[in-house]
Formats: sequence, C-alpha cells, structure tokens
Amino acid sequence: MSERRNGLTAEVQGHETEPAEGWELEWVDQRRGIARLATEDESLLAVVEGGGTDWHVVLRGRRIPVSVRSWRERMLAEAREAAAGADGPLEIRSTLPGLVVAVHVEAGVEVAAGASLLTIEAMKMQNEVRAPREGRIGQVAVSAGQPVAAGVLLLRLE
Repeated sequence: MSERRNGLTAEVQGHETEPAEGWELEWVDQRRGIARLATEDESLLAVVEGGGTDWHVVLRGRRIPVSVRSWRERMLAEAREAAAGADGPLEIRSTLPGLVVAVHVEAGVEVAAGASLLTIEAMKMQNEVRAPREGRIGQVAVSAGQPVAAGVLLLRLE
C-alpha cells in the first residue's frame, strides 16, 4: 500500500485508490463538508461526511464509501482479520503501553466476536480491546489498575 500525506491511505469500496491526476480539492465550507474538485476544464461539488476511518463522499449523485486509515489502523485490521479465521487458542496482547482501567470478562466466559474484553488507558485516551472472534476466555493475565507495556499478554481466547 502506498503512503499518503500524514501516513494515511484511502480505500474506495475495498480497493486502495490514488488521487486522480490533474484534479485539485478546495474546501468551499469545511465545517459542512462541502468541497470543490476541479481541473482546468471541469468543476464538481462534493459533500464529505463521516468521521474516524469511515467516510462517504457524495459526488455526481453517487454516495461513495471511503475508508481512511493510518498505518496502525491498517495493521490492527489485518490482525483482526487473521485472528477471525484462526482456530485454536489465541493470545491477545497489548498493542500499546498503558494502564488497564477495566477488565470486562473472566476466565471461562463465552464471548462473541466484537465483545468488549478490557479497557486500556494510554495518553489520556480509553482504548477498548474487543474479541477478534467468538470463543471462551481461557485466561485473564491482567487486572484493573495494572500498567502494561506493548506486547504484554492480556488474555487468552480459546
């Protein structure tokens, strides 16, 4: 994947995209998400809406889903996809250093894919760790109030 300004890449309908050659973007009203795309010969209005990684661009009457991700967000998404297809025990490790502020599960509990497992605070932000697939919690290796480093085992999913 190629890197964009600020390390971001964009995918349109699941396919990485490059900026269209010869087109320039100019914000008409950034607060309202109205932009103008222009070449020397043509000018189009676009409406940009969304937030985080999920956006939509309305252009020529079409509502186009756009995913904008940083390197870290792409790596986490790839790891989730790989884990979702994996069978057997899965170790869930911290992706960043921080403080465990809450543990929402205990050993032996069955969880669904996407269930909240625990919360880590890093740089005054709360980061929720979710189950990458369904399974049973085999081991909880941390407790609330415990500092963790990147790569530390948080829990094991069976």
